Amino acid sequence: MSRDPDYKRMIHSARWQKLRRDIISASPLCERCRAEGYVTAATEVHHRIPVEQGFNRMEKKRLMFDPHNLVALCRACHVKTHTEMGRSGKDATRKRNSEHVQAVIRRFYGSDTSDEPPGGVFLNGEGVPVNLTRTP
Repeated sequence: MSRDPDYKRMIHSARWQKLRRDIISASPLCERCRAEGYVTAATEVHHRIPVEQGFNRMEKKRLMFDPHNLVALCRACHVKTHTEMGRSGKDATRKRNSEHVQAVIRRFYGSDTSDEPPGGVFLNGEGVPVNLTRTP
C-alpha cells in the first residue's frame, strides 16, 4: 500500500468502500482472467493510473474515485499487474519516487536537473554538499 497520506485517507473512506463494492458488484469476475479465458472471482479493485501520480489532492481525488480508472481483479492478477507496471519492491519505489521528484521539479521550476537539485547543490547542517536526486 502507498505511504502517501492523501491516498491512505481516501482508501479508508466510506466513499471508497462504497465505490469498491459497486465496482466488484458490477464486475464480479476478474477482468484480466476473463480476457485470458479463465473464470476467477474479483476480490480487489485496481487503479489503472495510480492515485499517487496526482500532483495535488484534487488530482489524486479525481484518480481515486473515477470509475473509468478502476478495474476489478483477483489478488493474483492485481499483484501481477503491479509487478508488470514496475510498482513492486524497493527498487521500484525508489525509481517511482525519483521520477515523481523530477516531475515536480519540471512542473514548478521549469527544468529537469538530474545531476543537482534546483538552485544548485544543497548543504546539510555541517556544510557538506548533498545531492537530493541521488538514490542509494
